[in-house]
Amino acid sequence: MRRVPLLVAALLLLSLTVIAAGTSTTWPSPPPVSHIGRQDAAATPRHTESFLDSHVLVTWYGNPWSERMGILGRLEDKALADGLKKQADAYAAATHKQVIPAYELVTIIGQPQPGSDGRYRRRESYTVIDRMLRAARAAGFKLILDVQTGHSTVLDELSYLSRYLQEPDVYLALDPEFSMGDGGVPGQRIGMMHAEEINNAINVLEYVQTRYNLPRKVLMVHQFTMAMLPDKEKIPDNPAIDLVLVADGFGPPALKRHTYSMVLKQHALPYTGFKLFYIQDTNLLDPAQVLALTPSPSVVIYQ
Repeated sequence: MRRVPLLVAALLLLSLTVIAAGTSTTWPSPPPVSHIGRQDAAATPRHTESFLDSHVLVTWYGNPWSERMGILGRLEDKALADGLKKQADAYAAATHKQVIPAYELVTIIGQPQPGSDGRYRRRESYTVIDRMLRAARAAGFKLILDVQTGHSTVLDELSYLSRYLQEPDVYLALDPEFSMGDGGVPGQRIGMMHAEEINNAINVLEYVQTRYNLPRKVLMVHQFTMAMLPDKEKIPDNPAIDLVLVADGFGPPALKRHTYSMVLKQHALPYTGFKLFYIQDTNLLDPAQVLALTPSPSVVIYQ
């Protein structure tokens, strides 16, 4: 794999103009998040051991502007935090690992309209991201930034989120369903994401960890059809990052178990995740049933 993206990552964090894949890209610098209580990296020193070897992440997914997108848009404030704590407690009763709740905020949202720049995606405001990070920290949760690139690229969208990736309690998720390359409309067909894009994200996170002496980052990649990650075998194991393949998609238990098995059989990543839908799933699997999957998921997401 080319190591050029590591240099790109370094430049990204310095908010400079760089040449990436033959095109010039100017990356904006998000406002500092110190005003919302930045966690001290020195208090949470860098770890070389895996986070997910000893923890299970239980996350609630969505965006506060949309009830349809997930539960983050259906509850708020105390009801949101208390609800996720209750869901996480149900997993804590079924595993010996430490269960950590997280909000999975869709920060780059695939759109059916091209927008002013023709990228078919909306970038969530820093005000909303700040508010969710503040709420996550107040509850003792992690924050996961979910990215749906539309016609954009992973590197361009990570540039927008770069300041948050420097935080020790912020992780990343990529959603190929809404990655359309330069053709198609998000939501009208299922998208795909090539390994190069995912490898770019890995390199960015690896650089951020080293540069800021951060605890180990988690990178989640969603999948529910074989074509969504067509060259997944080109994603190398990376000893610095906890890389998770999340089996997505809704339906009855038999279909969800089949999807889990098939995406892992196609090509497994070091850790696995499983997504559930409170509304669309039928006969919603309970925590013991989810953790009984083989292999047992390290990340569980509820939409």
